[in-house]
Amino acid sequence: MINPFPATESRAARAVLSLLALAVASAGTVWLVDLSGAVTGARAAQRHWHPHGYALILFFLLAVPVGTLLHTPSAVAAGLPVRRAWATVGLLLGYGVLVAAAAWVVAPLAPAHVGGGRRDPSGLYPAWLVCVLLSVAVLACAGGLFVRPTRREDPLDFRPPSARRAASAAGTDRAVEPRRRISGALFTTAVLGWVIGAPLLVLLLLRGLAGWAVG
Repeated sequence: MINPFPATESRAARAVLSLLALAVASAGTVWLVDLSGAVTGARAAQRHWHPHGYALILFFLLAVPVGTLLHTPSAVAAGLPVRRAWATVGLLLGYGVLVAAAAWVVAPLAPAHVGGGRRDPSGLYPAWLVCVLLSVAVLACAGGLFVRPTRREDPLDFRPPSARRAASAAGTDRAVEPRRRISGALFTTAVLGWVIGAPLLVLLLLRGLAGWAVG
């Protein structure tokens, strides 16, 4: 049995855990940002990454482990591969460090304050970080790092679709452990994040190079 709880109860519990993870990660980010004002090195890092970039990086580094931790007990009860999810957490933290390093390099090309205009180029830097960091962080808070089993369709199963859905919800159909190492939701989110975020980063670099050439 893969899921010992009713489908509606599992979805409700997962929603509560997701909101709790977002709240904990957000509160931790606010606390660390406030704490940065009293620490010289952290204050300098905040100025360099800009306040919005610094907050997004901190949120990512907190949300990925916190979200996975809160969803781990229910994942264990459901028989999901927990070690694989935590291995993914380690990979994502390394990914976050790499993105933070790239953000450190390109931060001088972006204005420190984001304007309110629709065509204001100051929004390129935070928008890029939102695409490549915030989207993955929110997914982790929703328990999206756990690889969930799929159900194999039996070609000799002549039951009507309604009966198949009922059996699948009850957990009586056999679940098949997927071969992929990471969650399909994580792969899709990361790819879409970079598909949208990469052009923003390129525009930021081009505007920075143009400003350097003119100046």
